[in-house]
Amino acid sequence: MLPLRAGPDPQEQPAVVRTHGHARPRVAQLVLTLCPGGAERLAIELSRRLADRFGMMVICLEEPGALAETLQTNGIDVLAIRRRQGFRPSLAKTIASLTRAHGIDVLHCQQYSPYVYGSLARLLRPSLRVIYTEHGRLGDDPPSLKRKLINPLLAPLPDGIYAVSDDLRRHMLAEGFPASRVGVIANGIDVGEVPGEMARINARAELLIPPDAVVFGTAARLDPVKDLGTLIDAFAKVRWEVRGARLLILGDGPERDELVRRARIQRVSESVLFAGYRADVRALLPACDVYVNSSVSEGISLTILEAMATKLAVIATNVGGTPEVVSDGHNGVLVPARDSNVLARAMLALARDDSRRQRLAAHGRETVEQRFTLDRMIDDYASAYSKAYRSRLRAHGGSRP
Repeated sequence: MLPLRAGPDPQEQPAVVRTHGHARPRVAQLVLTLCPGGAERLAIELSRRLADRFGMMVICLEEPGALAETLQTNGIDVLAIRRRQGFRPSLAKTIASLTRAHGIDVLHCQQYSPYVYGSLARLLRPSLRVIYTEHGRLGDDPPSLKRKLINPLLAPLPDGIYAVSDDLRRHMLAEGFPASRVGVIANGIDVGEVPGEMARINARAELLIPPDAVVFGTAARLDPVKDLGTLIDAFAKVRWEVRGARLLILGDGPERDELVRRARIQRVSESVLFAGYRADVRALLPACDVYVNSSVSEGISLTILEAMATKLAVIATNVGGTPEVVSDGHNGVLVPARDSNVLARAMLALARDDSRRQRLAAHGRETVEQRFTLDRMIDDYASAYSKAYRSRLRAHGGSRP
């Protein structure tokens, strides 16, 4: 296993990776941490899938996180800076030094804080090329005044700026990014095979869920932006109409204790299963009959895509980039955010209509197969890396200053 390191050895020389005698680009993912989340999963997939084409590594601004070992076992370096709380401008110098020491040509910044530090690092190391992907918003607040002031100043520095949905791109423009600088690369997943009946049986046995129960499921970090309290309130209404129904919540986070209390207040504790963080979410989704997303903001939800690939009917809030995936009445059901009554009615309707569930699920699977594959997303980012690297060569030649 490769060690986690807090920074470069001052004597370390740039590592140049060669294929067939020719130098190839080295790319680093800059993330907050490798704790479970959509941006972190994207960084891991890119690192693993492009390791043979680019020399890949990951730099964490904070702690390495629970998923770091996944990369280490694949021979990919993970460096942890372990920054203290608050804005630390000196980290730009650290990142510039790290990327120079490891011969990094392109720095892919996942989310806003890494983007700010990565852009400042480029000011200190002009040969470094920067790619920035924004994955979503922390809530549904209006555009930030502070970002409106900062973003026009930083926007010229990256070689590529991407949102994961058209809706998120519009929000980024409202926060001061020039329209000409922001593109869209939608998230994608490994679609995989459609799970069979044995997958459903095994998943329910693993979770101790009765074979005949109607199961609503969700997978998310237990965070306010996911608004799982509204989901629990809606499920409490459904539970009185559909005896034996279950709500499966896969994930962990800061709201866990409050959500457990919410289920107790709603008198559905015995019917709500808090399964915690699970690395095998795809294997457990077949336990569900309906997948529910109750977020107040989303980019392009990977778990909605995975539920569709699992061939589950999906109910989701009409927020962010979700309507770009879920077409109401065709491959899922859209409901307003923060409305437990409307959500409960949608859940109850699908619980009582198996043929409709099957029809929505089939169309959802088709949507993922046609538009949201992992291969498409990987190819889009590989093209962005190659374009940025060519720009670097034109400006700086073969050296890595």
